[in-house]
Amino acid sequence: MKKNKNDEFISIVGHELRTPLTSIRWYISMILEWDMWEISDEARKALNHCYDSSVRLVNLVNDVLALSKIESGKMEYYMKDIQITELLKLVYNDVFLEVESKKVDFEIQIDKHLKEKKINIDTDKIRQVFINLINNAVKFTDIWWKIILKVSKIKNNVKFEIIDNGIWIPKDKIDTIFEKFSQIESSLQRTNTTWLWIGLALCKNFIKDFGSEIKVKSEFGKWSNFSFELNLI
Repeated sequence: MKKNKNDEFISIVGHELRTPLTSIRWYISMILEWDMWEISDEARKALNHCYDSSVRLVNLVNDVLALSKIESGKMEYYMKDIQITELLKLVYNDVFLEVESKKVDFEIQIDKHLKEKKINIDTDKIRQVFINLINNAVKFTDIWWKIILKVSKIKNNVKFEIIDNGIWIPKDKIDTIFEKFSQIESSLQRTNTTWLWIGLALCKNFIKDFGSEIKVKSEFGKWSNFSFELNLI
């Protein structure tokens, strides 16, 4: 019973937070896009920062709510066929503003043999996986560096890899980053802070429910690679 009460509490608080945060994001976006106000460069910069922060908070709330549903066994999946190229277009639109604002070069590389192929997946949840993995790569990648989403055909599977040339992940931390409240320190000056890996915990659970697993490789001073495979249809 205690677990059910905790789940209910998280759900109520999450929804109460999401509603005002969504309104804040919408009004800031409206101010930035409309021509009825003259906004100084300094004010625009501050509003853009507020907008980015509101987006991150909404994503965090969504992650917490989703993780709570998974752990309580209440998560529902809505599977459908989608062309891989169509999914990649959605992912690109999802992360474009984030990588653009951080001045990080983002590139999608796809095997030509996959352009007409499809997978059967819950589109919203796999998009959430890509958003979290790519945004985490952005956090630990410096400006003008590169993030690649590589898509390859491996027998009857499609392999997705998120590769960045940011800071490395120590071997003794790789297993722990998928724990929902694990932390790792960023050494980049512009992100000299500690990050909670709630999003990675969610990614791990989603991919596990899709019948696969996320694998991580990292080499000191060179790159980090998060990958998983899904069945082709």
